[in-house]
Amino acid sequence: MRACIEVLSGGLGSTLQDQGRFGQRRCGVPWSGFLDPPLAHAANVLVGNQATTSCIELRVAGPTLRVVHGIVWFAMAGSVYATLSRASGLQESIPAWQSVMLGAGDSLQVGVVSDGCAYLAISGGVDVLPDMGSRATYASIGLGGINGTALAAGDQWWTQVFDDCAQRNLKASQAWSSLDERALTGEWQVRVMLGPQDDCFTDKALADLCSNKWLTSAAQDRMGVRLLGQPLQHKAGADVVSDGIAPGAIQVPASGEPIVLLADCQTMGGYTKIATVVSADLAKMAHMPAGAALRFEALSAQQARAALLARHQQWQQWLACVRPFVPAGWLDKTALASANLISGVVRASNTATESE
Repeated sequence: MRACIEVLSGGLGSTLQDQGRFGQRRCGVPWSGFLDPPLAHAANVLVGNQATTSCIELRVAGPTLRVVHGIVWFAMAGSVYATLSRASGLQESIPAWQSVMLGAGDSLQVGVVSDGCAYLAISGGVDVLPDMGSRATYASIGLGGINGTALAAGDQWWTQVFDDCAQRNLKASQAWSSLDERALTGEWQVRVMLGPQDDCFTDKALADLCSNKWLTSAAQDRMGVRLLGQPLQHKAGADVVSDGIAPGAIQVPASGEPIVLLADCQTMGGYTKIATVVSADLAKMAHMPAGAALRFEALSAQQARAALLARHQQWQQWLACVRPFVPAGWLDKTALASANLISGVVRASNTATESE
């Protein structure tokens, strides 16, 4: 079946994203897509979607959505909560890491995102036409998403077809997280590979990149995060002939303060790139508020591959912790039917009375 959903309030910074717009950088179009792919995948798994299905990326304050027609499951992944208002007038608080079913007239008000990035998945995804092979929102030029912008009051869409009879309430026994190191050190640990233009920096700058503590500035968005700290020294200026650039690259302009590029970054750049954040750690950059402290650690290519493999193994372990669950007041009709109650009924009447 399909469901129709309306936006009552767009919140702040909520956009439709998916895996991204790969293969278009030659045309000057960024990848865009999920800032934290595993976190988005987790939200999708909790509503029975394919992991890469388009969902809503929450950045500051979440939206308020109302189901206009049909039934649909929602689930959140990240440090966020929501309030569910039933058409009957009943309200309940909904935590992340579990799915919840909404019917026509029900609404979901998503609260503040406490660590910079979270995801709201909808069973069946969002049925809008892809732009250049993706539904990801690239708001700078109004590409993709829902009207090419962040969610706004009055937006409305249908989900793609999903099997509501096969849908189940799902719950994860633990949160997916790629932020474990922060709890141990009080600082974010971000692993990088040097290059491609590390030879444009002094030996001291290369040493300082990983030995110094960096602070995230308020100058950050889906394009990148500017860092504050002791400036890194170039050998002979910050500019190079413009060449290709991708998310994870760490540019160092003339100021000497690094900029870590994210999903919406440009496709070409003329600043020197001292290092690149490894794939296993890039998602961390989406969760750092202004003033967060971080340190870089340099890895070899072999170590970077091992880190990515370890992250994949952690993801498999997380998948194994997802289980069906029964919310309070939930009637699982499929489970009842599977018990075959009706065919086992025996008429308990008095045989003698019947014969008379």
